[in-house]
Amino acid sequence: MKKLKPYFLPAAFVLLLAGWAGRKHIRNLFPPAMKFSNNLLTTVDGQQPLRINDLRGSVVIVSCFQTWCMDCARETPVLNELAATIHSPAFKVVYITDEDEQKINGFRNRFASNNILFTRSATMKELGISVFPTTYLLNKKGEVVTVKFEGYDWLQQADKIRELLAL
Repeated sequence: MKKLKPYFLPAAFVLLLAGWAGRKHIRNLFPPAMKFSNNLLTTVDGQQPLRINDLRGSVVIVSCFQTWCMDCARETPVLNELAATIHSPAFKVVYITDEDEQKINGFRNRFASNNILFTRSATMKELGISVFPTTYLLNKKGEVVTVKFEGYDWLQQADKIRELLAL
């Protein structure tokens, strides 16, 4: 046993380092369930109440974002372009954040986002979101089809979205 004692601390360090390095891969294996589809949100423009469930009948991309998030900033023009490309009243892109309206409007002014509906929620923690952006693709029934983390080129999903719209 004394011979193994000097190796315990380095082995523990290596395991801890491996766990930290693999956290993104592990996290992607277990995406958070979208349990907040009936939570009350507030639109930034017009301060109207909205629930994700209110959008059933449409194909919806829901992105939980933060204004400080670089991946969110990269994903925003892509989702805006996707909405313009699909150009269907039955396709919606909804952004959810818990930040104040001033930060949201500053974000909107910096990035192409005129095809995106911005909403506010109580807190992201209450929604179960800790990775930004966490983005869901929902079918017309409101069921989650795809979940992506930390930025994604959603233009790759244009054909899939058209397929969902046709159903």
